[in-house]
Amino acid sequence: MVFHRRFLTPLGAAVMIALGVNHAQASGFNVPEVSIGGLGTSNAVVANPKMLGAVPYNPSLAAFHGGATLSGGLLLIHPESKVTTATPNAPTTTKFQGKDNVLVPNLSLTYQINNQLTLAFNTSVPLGLSTQYPAGAFSALGTSSPTKTQVEVVDFSPSLAFRVGANTAVAVGVDYYWVNKVAFNTASLANEGDGTAWGWNISASHVVGPLSFGVSFRSHAKADIKGSESIGGLLFRTWASTALDIPWRAQVGIRYQVNPQLALEADVTRTGWSSFDVLRIQHGAIPSPPFPAIPNPITSHNHWKDVNAYRLGGTYQLTPDTELRLGYTFDKTGMPDSYFSARIADADRHLFSIGLEKQLGGGLAIEGGYMLVKFRDHTHAATGFTVAGEPNGSLLYNGKYKSTVHLFGIGVTKQF
Repeated sequence: MVFHRRFLTPLGAAVMIALGVNHAQASGFNVPEVSIGGLGTSNAVVANPKMLGAVPYNPSLAAFHGGATLSGGLLLIHPESKVTTATPNAPTTTKFQGKDNVLVPNLSLTYQINNQLTLAFNTSVPLGLSTQYPAGAFSALGTSSPTKTQVEVVDFSPSLAFRVGANTAVAVGVDYYWVNKVAFNTASLANEGDGTAWGWNISASHVVGPLSFGVSFRSHAKADIKGSESIGGLLFRTWASTALDIPWRAQVGIRYQVNPQLALEADVTRTGWSSFDVLRIQHGAIPSPPFPAIPNPITSHNHWKDVNAYRLGGTYQLTPDTELRLGYTFDKTGMPDSYFSARIADADRHLFSIGLEKQLGGGLAIEGGYMLVKFRDHTHAATGFTVAGEPNGSLLYNGKYKSTVHLFGIGVTKQF
């Protein structure tokens, strides 16, 4: 999934690298923590008609909240990642997280038009990547050694929820994705670019006594990415373009109100990573000499797989105005080991969450949460190239990769 030939190349590769977001919290580049309530319950909220922070996961739940509501928060993501490369007789340990601390905002608004219709608007950063290797971390790649990678995608999502009877709601909406930041650097190359994409979403929810059900689906989208690349500092600059495939995501859940204090929820999320099969990148003509010849288009083979994340969450009413939240997720990686990329360093992971909400009166509440994301240690020990000329899955990245991510969140909710 990563292109490193000599002086390798464009912006498009940068975006493809985003598919790895090892410093996001879900497989690939998905960052599912789109509310503080979701953070505290490990994102097991798709069937929760009571929590305002569940609406970004399942817009149909907006129909169960009257009047107007606001839910907003800020996440602080602190990754800790390192690789011990398999240099004979002299192993070297290198940190490769991008920024040590990343701030990610989210906002959700709902407005009840009448008893049957409710508008919902959610904005978040559901996709992102930030990694940083020191120059020469992979000496066999020379000047093509990966250094900085950064991708940020913002989602603006308006939806309309329809109340179907007293206990059932459905919603339809659109997702406008703004690929705000793309950077892909090697020891000799830097580039930048951006783009946009449109998708759609549909969701439903149903309440039967103490049981509630929820399902949400967000479609695949494709962003056209355009930008420029520079080689050797400012010695040469040209254009580059590619398409970023944003995978479809489906989540289904069931929640049970055990008693007035305790409620439990189990969710399954499936992400359509199989759309990342082959990536083709176009770029402007590069004079050769003085620069090495680079294929046009550049082709990368990825062969990702659709995968599931299994979530458990619970809420407990400690007092009439204080709610405790807990959650756990097991999240599979979609990246086959045979196509392992150091820029991604993806692996299966365990997510542990805790959160708290405090009602202050007048419909105002504050909430906070913490999540620990523990990646399984991954030792890459390839003996050659999976595909000739591509480093994906190759011995160039041999080593032991370890990653842990800490997330802290704080937010407010208001019912008007």
